Amino acid sequence: MKLPSADLHVCRVTSSNHGRTSRWGGLALLFAAGCQGQLTGDARIGEPATPVPSMGGSSSVPVPQPDLPRPAVGTFAGPIVATASVTTRFSRLNHRQWENSVRDALELTTATGLSSSFVAEPLRSTFDTNGAVLSVSSDTFRDYQRAAEEIAQNVLKDAAVRDKLGTDAATFIERLGKRAFRRPLMDAEKATVKALFDKGKSLVGSGDDFADGAQLVAEYLFQSPHFIYREELSGASGTGPVRLSPYEVASKLSYAILASMPDDALFAAADESALSTREQVTAEVKRLLAKPGASASLLEFHDQLLMMREFDNISKRDSFPGFGPGVADDLKQEAKHFIRDLVFNQDRGFTTLMSAPYTFANQRIRTLYGVTGQSSGNLADFTRLELDPTQRAGVLTQIGFLASNGEQDTPNIIIRGVHIARKVLCAPLPPPPKNVPPLPDIQPGMTNRQRVELATKDAPCSSCHSTIINPLGVALEHLDGVGRYRTMDNGKAVDSTATYNLDGEPVAIAGAVELATAIARSEQGHACYAQNLAEYLYGRVVTRETDNQLVQQGGWLSHDKESVQNLVVNLLTTDAFLTRTP
Repeated sequence: MKLPSADLHVCRVTSSNHGRTSRWGGLALLFAAGCQGQLTGDARIGEPATPVPSMGGSSSVPVPQPDLPRPAVGTFAGPIVATASVTTRFSRLNHRQWENSVRDALELTTATGLSSSFVAEPLRSTFDTNGAVLSVSSDTFRDYQRAAEEIAQNVLKDAAVRDKLGTDAATFIERLGKRAFRRPLMDAEKATVKALFDKGKSLVGSGDDFADGAQLVAEYLFQSPHFIYREELSGASGTGPVRLSPYEVASKLSYAILASMPDDALFAAADESALSTREQVTAEVKRLLAKPGASASLLEFHDQLLMMREFDNISKRDSFPGFGPGVADDLKQEAKHFIRDLVFNQDRGFTTLMSAPYTFANQRIRTLYGVTGQSSGNLADFTRLELDPTQRAGVLTQIGFLASNGEQDTPNIIIRGVHIARKVLCAPLPPPPKNVPPLPDIQPGMTNRQRVELATKDAPCSSCHSTIINPLGVALEHLDGVGRYRTMDNGKAVDSTATYNLDGEPVAIAGAVELATAIARSEQGHACYAQNLAEYLYGRVVTRETDNQLVQQGGWLSHDKESVQNLVVNLLTTDAFLTRTP
């Protein structure tokens, strides 16, 4: 059996059973019967097509959008009014979403950990939530197949786990089916699954007919494309945007905020068609943001945005105390404690992310910042650490970002500049030319800045380096490759002055704090943050070309009412999220 790639509207089934025992011949036929015809066409799952009640957006298919007039700065409070862009209707779960969904579908207290053995997937877009770029290869499907068998044969052996889902066939099928498919099973699906359940006695034959039937049902459900993909099959009505069905809204909200299937309360709202107004959706978004999974998901967003995975590659010589084993985890914890406090304890946003003159540190991190003396409490605890506001501001001056973008103690001007340009300012940067030679060694009496500017002053490098990359990187030159503040470089005074165009105007910058402050005040920085957050939550590519009004208004909201949580609420209650194109 083979699952579809993400862009297909038909489930493709092969006759191969990959060497399985004879009982799988019957299951393959049942799988094919259950799959064919249900992923084709344009029929809404679970309810008829209905006209779209607008939540403030346009009823036309989105086209490249012009700029909107900016309300007076400090006055925009939402709502965001934007329409949907074209995207896939079959978004494959990433491994983290798969793991969480299995845990929650079975009502387990901890994850199975089975996804840790899946084929590793490279990051094919800015964030790993973009299910449109995730396909199911033969290796990936075998991973799903083995995991489904493990779940069915071992996890469901526990009667306590199994009985929570139902103690009779009809209840078990209805409850697990709804949780696995994120919607009630249709009558034909129930009949297919019940027929499979009844074959448990002969195909498994353990003597416990209910356990045997439950095992086959679980194997089937957790290999189904209806589990592996998040579908949007709501029926089109006319030429305008299509309102997602209540179960599709519930599923899309839950994966956006919790990276998992809907909880019972969200299912209940979908059952009652209570996800059709902005007020109803807003109430659910706020409820979900209060759950622990929301913290984990928003931390994951910032982890990917700030490329914390690069912290694992930090390798410094023994001459730099504190950079031994475990430092990468400590630096990640520093950033995550900071972000968790900022987003959930203080209810702040991008401005504070860029400009806060403090961090959270255990004893090792305090030492890296040059803070002497013992911290209060346990040395391993992360507590708030006030930093010198003339030297540091926000995440760009935290040691994780600085050290992961430094060559031993030498700052990497180019990589720092590229990361800020792309991730923080969404500046358009073409790929670098081929066969770019490495930077030359620093010569006697030459600063790091002089070396980089000399190497990048000529075409074709100069077009990007002189105006975009280098100014951002050199602004951090007072902070070396291990994050220490310095005033001298190779016997010369550090020069961290630069000019960078923000919001279409040249801005003079002297040092990291001025750079962070300028970004925190800029419309460009806030719009970029809103664009990135929308892309992560929506699970699709978001660009200024196709989603300009969404990005503009999201940026205004981030700027005028500084709150990540408020921005999330607004991004998830607009037509751009709650509808799809025909």
